Amino acid sequence: MIHFVRNIIITLLLALPLSALAQSSNQWRDIHKVKRHETVFGIARNYDITIDELLDANPEMREKGYELKKGDQIFIPYSKNSKPAVQSKTENAKQKEVAPAGPSVVRVGVMLPFLDHSSEGTRMVEYYRGVRAALDTLSKEGIKTEVNLWNINKDSVLTKVLAHNPSIAKQNIILGPLYTSQVHTLAEFCRKNNVALVMPFSIDADDATTNPNVFQIYQSDSQLAGRSIGAFIERFAKTHRPIFVNTNTPQDGKYAFTKALRETLQSRGIKEELTDINTPLREFAKHFSQTQPNVIILNSAAYKPLERLFEKLDSLKKIDPSLIISTYGYNEWFIYQPNLEKDYFKYNVHIPTTYYFSRTSDRVEDFERDYKNRYGQGMNPDCLPRMALLGYDHTMYFVRGMSKYGRSYVGNEKQNTGFKPLQSRLEFKRLGKGGYQNTNFQIIRFKTDGTMDSLTY
Repeated sequence: MIHFVRNIIITLLLALPLSALAQSSNQWRDIHKVKRHETVFGIARNYDITIDELLDANPEMREKGYELKKGDQIFIPYSKNSKPAVQSKTENAKQKEVAPAGPSVVRVGVMLPFLDHSSEGTRMVEYYRGVRAALDTLSKEGIKTEVNLWNINKDSVLTKVLAHNPSIAKQNIILGPLYTSQVHTLAEFCRKNNVALVMPFSIDADDATTNPNVFQIYQSDSQLAGRSIGAFIERFAKTHRPIFVNTNTPQDGKYAFTKALRETLQSRGIKEELTDINTPLREFAKHFSQTQPNVIILNSAAYKPLERLFEKLDSLKKIDPSLIISTYGYNEWFIYQPNLEKDYFKYNVHIPTTYYFSRTSDRVEDFERDYKNRYGQGMNPDCLPRMALLGYDHTMYFVRGMSKYGRSYVGNEKQNTGFKPLQSRLEFKRLGKGGYQNTNFQIIRFKTDGTMDSLTY
């Protein structure tokens, strides 16, 4: 069924026995999207591989009547002849004198569901494209890498994949898996073979607390809620009047957070105000202080309630322009920034988060332009954080660290690699005698003077 592989990556809708593919020993160097007027010969030449090597990686190309079409996704294999040059003993001796603690070639294994039938597959392909962009950047910096892909979907039997692919044990870093049920098997494999397992996405497994080879980037909702509450107390509790605005939309999922924040304030003897988005303006205004700054906490992360809140605040400010108002928000509000940015600055919006990318940053603009030129489309605008930027930041962070420090790299502030992320700051703390978890947390602040800054905690 390999005949359909290139089309599945585009549509993620065609039927294919994915577990068989996941357990195969195929390793790919890249996934290439065919551009207009490209030929098999030209693609092979650009990647410095033979035509036969390209055809072997994509058997459907050998079939009678096959035509290479714009938009096709094809696998790019490693060249069978791309072996490191043999060096003399003198050269080896010189290299040992200046060699970093890390490996001369950092091997990165990516084990994610690229061929999943749902939107997960699309997100994982975008994430991998970010990985590829990072490896290109690292190559320009003189850091040698090798990337290997294994399609690991929800039904993959990971024990068989690991048993049938001995090269997995030779990776220095593995990015994945996506599913909690696969974590323990892969984590124990990485412990046994001293491979760094970087888990990029939300995982409920607790292997990071017991396995020193695990790096967990994700922070749970309860952890982030606790840190958001702590940051609120530190920044606003002593100086601002907290005003909770009910939206009557429990499906938006922020009732638990606002309830916990109110209880925390009450336990500290801090008086808070409670009102409703539908309260008449005259009554609504009574909850605001004219002698101290006010901070609003909306119990919704949805667009419509937020838009209505800003409209109500506009009406309120017409009555009393002297009111000082800040707003404490949620990650989801980044999605609405293009439409509501003027209000974010006007009402001093604070968003507690683990990530942020500036659309006006030269580096982000360059990345977006290169991404679109290479793949013929931009990153998914409805996905936050951006998957390609995640893949880029994660790869840059860990490959640089591995190249410099080897397996002694633990991703803390003492081991500086000089990398400035495009979207996701990373800083890891060890969990007891186990692995490591990203502890980065920040508040992105939209200031009333039209500037922005990041408050790191």
